Amino acid sequence: MNMFNIVKKNIKHNFYQYFLYIASMTLSITIYFTFSSLQYNKQISQALTDTEKLESAFGASSILLLLFVSIFIWYSNNFFVKRRKKDIGLYSLLGVEKKQIGRMLFYENFIMGIIALLIGLAIGELFSVFFSMILVKLMGFSIAITFTINSRAIIQTLLVFSVIIFLTSLQGYFIIYRFKLIELFQATKKGEKINKPSLLLALLAIAMIGGSYWLLQLSPESNNWDQNFNRTIIIIIISMLVGSFLLFHSLSAFIFVLLQKNKSFYFKWSNLLTFTQLTNRLKSNAFMFTIISILNAVTLIAFGFGYSIYYNTLDQVKSFVPYSYQYESTSSEVDAKIREIIATDNDHSLIFEHDWEYTMVKGDASELKKVPGGYLYFDESFAVISNTTFNQLADKLDLDTIAPFKETEGLTIINNFIGSQDQQSNLNKSISLHSATADSKIKIVDNKSFSLLNDPVQPFLIVVNDKKYNQLRGENTPTTVHALKVTNEAKSSALTKKIMKELPSEVHFYSFSDSYQEAQSVYGLLIFISGFLGLVFLAASGSIIYFKMLTEVTDDKVRYTTLKKLGVQKIEVMRVIAKQYSVVFLLPLIVGITHSCMILTAISNLMDINFIIPVIICIVSYTMLYLSYYVLTVISCNKIVNA
Repeated sequence: MNMFNIVKKNIKHNFYQYFLYIASMTLSITIYFTFSSLQYNKQISQALTDTEKLESAFGASSILLLLFVSIFIWYSNNFFVKRRKKDIGLYSLLGVEKKQIGRMLFYENFIMGIIALLIGLAIGELFSVFFSMILVKLMGFSIAITFTINSRAIIQTLLVFSVIIFLTSLQGYFIIYRFKLIELFQATKKGEKINKPSLLLALLAIAMIGGSYWLLQLSPESNNWDQNFNRTIIIIIISMLVGSFLLFHSLSAFIFVLLQKNKSFYFKWSNLLTFTQLTNRLKSNAFMFTIISILNAVTLIAFGFGYSIYYNTLDQVKSFVPYSYQYESTSSEVDAKIREIIATDNDHSLIFEHDWEYTMVKGDASELKKVPGGYLYFDESFAVISNTTFNQLADKLDLDTIAPFKETEGLTIINNFIGSQDQQSNLNKSISLHSATADSKIKIVDNKSFSLLNDPVQPFLIVVNDKKYNQLRGENTPTTVHALKVTNEAKSSALTKKIMKELPSEVHFYSFSDSYQEAQSVYGLLIFISGFLGLVFLAASGSIIYFKMLTEVTDDKVRYTTLKKLGVQKIEVMRVIAKQYSVVFLLPLIVGITHSCMILTAISNLMDINFIIPVIICIVSYTMLYLSYYVLTVISCNKIVNA
């Protein structure tokens, strides 16, 4: 029998064990190829005004994906190499040369890698149109995607994964040289040292996780965040990581020990079999479960945040773009023509039309505290509007009106939702507005955080007394804003194009539909990338536990065989396995969900966006996919035990 026949027979004999490895690698290759093909997709690039945004987003994500996939494939290969150590020992015992054994393992791994690569490319190519349609739908484009073969993406994927497969195959080749014969036969019998549960470490786990949650719920404007932001973030991350490890190593084990002391619960035979090894299993695999819980948390945070932003796109755009259309008024004839265009449009009707003005005034606001991550000045000038103008706009936009100010008082408006609360510290401080005669000191009696302009970069707005405004207006040229609000503004792209044709090219024109399309394309791209990366993390999390449990149940097969000889039915053995592994799978999932919910709650409070509905959708979807690995693990382990 030649080498090729031996390799072929080994692959066929061990195909069931290798199936999930090939499937996980295939999924990774498919997703990487999808990223590459979308990155170089000319149809999508032509629909984007900023093609660099697409290329940079997919380029950065591809690097992150490649790094993670490489680590995952290396880990998976280690698992299967370990499973073959006994076979390798038998070959060596029968007198087969080490060089031949190494070549055999190299060919086995390389052939399986090539199979996964070809399947991954085929699936990716077949579904490339489907994935492109999803991305186009999420980004809000109305373009027809046709099937194309992206040679650049194919070559890139072939080169990248050929290198990865070759390196992992070398890993198998050198295994025969790294271990002694006795070590190969006893590879599956090695275990980690098991320590007794520690009450101190269990309490420390509660303290560290609870402390990190407490820090997350503190207001970002508090001293703990504002003065020591980076240090606070580092403390939270370290506390969560160490706390999660101690939770699996000591807290969970300590709880199981307490359950074992409950005789009425523990001495039920199914519970006795379930919890006999569960305590040691959680402790010995504490590091692995910590990694799984963090992967679950990262996936849910990325996908939950991306989907929440996308879910709230319309509300977010409305908070920054208050009018359907805004432009600097040039003539009454142009305004009349635009009204006529809206009136003849069957899909949209005019809600209101309003002219208002502001004037840019040089000034000094050195007394004020700057907005974190925002800006205070716009060319060292401030947009000043009158009290009456503000109330007219407030009535149109369903905002609260304000009582008339004194001549020395004013209200500030900053379009920065992150730093709006921080501006409360600026109350009763003064802004100096420069004048040709004498500078005016305006005392801030209140501040607001919303938009009165559609401009993407809005000036710092100050509302002053009508008399003071008229004085400043006389010294500075005012700008008249023509604002219109129409129905169904999110789907008014066609109407926007008609209006733009009637405006002079030099006029600054801002529309809700353009802003909405831009936001939808950005957030759609975000949710698409986070969703695909989440699938890879999910596959890695489920596969790692699957590989580990498969190893342990194989080692415990003798114990289960003994139970069956004592009269325990196969169905009862399966129930024990299902109950034991439900804890193994659910604990990292619950910890990951809890971590992600606390972090997303903090982000939600910071951004003042409701994350509840989209996060629930993400958690339910992720849990269903994650539990499919639990079902697969139980079925596979049952086949090994009850074979």
